[in-house]
Amino acid sequence: MTSDLAQFRLIGAVALRNLWLDRLRTFIIGGLIAAGAFLAVIGLSLLLDVQASMRASITQSIAGDLQIYAAKAKDKLALFGGGGFMGRADIGSLPDFSPYKDAVLSHPNVAAFVPMGLDMAVLSRGNELDDAIDALRVALKGGDQGIITGRIEQIRFQLEQVKLELAARRLLSADQAELEQQEKDLARALAPDFLAPGTPLTEEQLQFLETKIAPLSGEKLPTYLQYIGTDIAIYRANFPKFRVIEGTVLEPGQRGIMLSRKVREELLKNGVAKLFDKLHKRIVKRGARIAGDEENQRFAVDLSKQYQQILSYLDRANAEDLSAKLSARGISDQSPDLLQRLSRQISAFLTVDDDNFLERYQWFYEHIAPKIKLYEVYPGQTITVRNYTRSGYIKTLPLKVYGIYNFDGLEDSDLAGVLNIMDLVSFRELYGQMTEASRKELEAMRAQVGLKEVQAEDAEAALFGEAGTASGAAVETTMGQALNGLDASQVVLVKPTLADSFDPAEVQSGLALNAAIRLKDPSQQARTEAELGADLEKKGFKLNIVDWQQASGIVGQFVNIVGGTLVFALVVIFLVAFVIINNSIIVGTLNRTREIGTMRAIGAQRSFIVALFLAETGITGMFGAFGGAALAVVAVVAASRKGIPAANDVVTFIFSGPRLYPVVHWQVVTLVPLLITLFATLASVYAARHAAKVQPADATQEKE
Repeated sequence: MTSDLAQFRLIGAVALRNLWLDRLRTFIIGGLIAAGAFLAVIGLSLLLDVQASMRASITQSIAGDLQIYAAKAKDKLALFGGGGFMGRADIGSLPDFSPYKDAVLSHPNVAAFVPMGLDMAVLSRGNELDDAIDALRVALKGGDQGIITGRIEQIRFQLEQVKLELAARRLLSADQAELEQQEKDLARALAPDFLAPGTPLTEEQLQFLETKIAPLSGEKLPTYLQYIGTDIAIYRANFPKFRVIEGTVLEPGQRGIMLSRKVREELLKNGVAKLFDKLHKRIVKRGARIAGDEENQRFAVDLSKQYQQILSYLDRANAEDLSAKLSARGISDQSPDLLQRLSRQISAFLTVDDDNFLERYQWFYEHIAPKIKLYEVYPGQTITVRNYTRSGYIKTLPLKVYGIYNFDGLEDSDLAGVLNIMDLVSFRELYGQMTEASRKELEAMRAQVGLKEVQAEDAEAALFGEAGTASGAAVETTMGQALNGLDASQVVLVKPTLADSFDPAEVQSGLALNAAIRLKDPSQQARTEAELGADLEKKGFKLNIVDWQQASGIVGQFVNIVGGTLVFALVVIFLVAFVIINNSIIVGTLNRTREIGTMRAIGAQRSFIVALFLAETGITGMFGAFGGAALAVVAVVAASRKGIPAANDVVTFIFSGPRLYPVVHWQVVTLVPLLITLFATLASVYAARHAAKVQPADATQEKE
């Protein structure tokens, strides 16, 4: 033992002496190892931080730690970026989730079971004239003559703009007959006695405006809304990133929807404001100037053409006020016609460059935004969504917008901001399942019109036989009575047929498509997933159970891609370093042939030579690796002070916010240098064995 320790000390002393004497070679190899350790510690630390951030983004916003859905699903569950027709993945359904909930909640590591359903619907939208006519209906209902007069003036002002549009279309349209009819309709609406302040408006006049005149102003593109239906109380309690930023929260038992801020900003905001915002974000946050940036230039050109997006929301008083303000700031026009003058003024105002953009952006929000409808939807407003049910028919549902929400830290993320949240009962109706109240309502309607259900085999007899005659008469009589009772001179108020609340107990069981599972200890996720899978199978439940990465679809796969890319890069770096270290040691060995031969001549064994070379590499590797790791710690600490900025919206989601604040992972700092030292030492085995083959005579020959 004593002799081994003495030999170990001797090898260590000789190795240190050799390293010092050959300081340049030692510095080069040590520097390479330090660089490898620096990159490995930085890379692995960032990988762990990104994984933790993405996990927080996904599990605390919508996915939970685990998800379950039907085993017979045709598509895989993908909460972000799913597949399937029109983005609607067919993941089957859980006709009644309560048995699954009881089974899952019985596991000691499960904190919550959140029933869900993911789907997509179309938001029905009118144009600016539709909005003005709706506002007139509300004013008529309120009875305030001053407001009614203001609404009428606004509509008349917008009709004058439509008249100009029709004149422009006449130069391009091939269907002149249709255009003439449209001009006649518009002339009727613009007649002095049609929309005259102080003159009562009939339902027939309002319907004429809605059906004949409003379509002349064009149609907006359909807006597709992705949404999840859930038990809102359990959802709010288990997903801490959910935060209401405007309006009120959707309470349990209320029928309604919470719109994502990102959806409203991207899809439901005035077109001029959206273009201003996009340019402002790219110029201020990313430092991209308009000049020289193709995308910014395209936005700027589009912005200059959007004057109608402002003009169509103005009444005459606001138009005159805005024209005066634009003239006061140096944007004037000499046309006596207000519409033509203001159109040119707004178009000139919207022509921006790097010198005037920030000033005009601020002026727009200060003087123009308050005069227009900045968003198509505000909290408290009822929207109409339309969806194809799983049975294939169209289901339309009015839903009150209770509020606008964000996921904390993911305000600018497209991936996280695409989903809207509604109550589970409304989701079921859009999915095609009827509630108890809906069934009762349908039965009442059938009773009112005298309809009855018939079997398929009896359909012909029912349609063409005596029964069919009787049913037809019943319908005709009922409808006839209803139509005869309508007074065309009155404003018709359509009473909502759906209650705006429901029994909260309805969401404690029943249909769901999938369910999120939150764990008490997420570090035990893999074990809990396996145990839950076994328990559910034992109880005869046919379910898929997946972790948050699998449930999140392409986003979760992106985590693996990022990790795999980083690991691949580190492996390449290590291989290159291995080759360089090995070659450096071999070259060093050739240069030390005389020294090795001399040691062999004075009695050094080959094992001593091998141990000496391995010790030299091991010492160099240890100092280099821990030195590189120490520098990496300094870099991580420095980066954590201000954070690493997210370059775009995708990275914002990956970082779980606009910046990533890395932390020092001490297990990485200690383990990586040890592995690199071992790796470098093993890389020198070949060179050490090559050195051990040097014979004493070789030293003599080299001297000669």
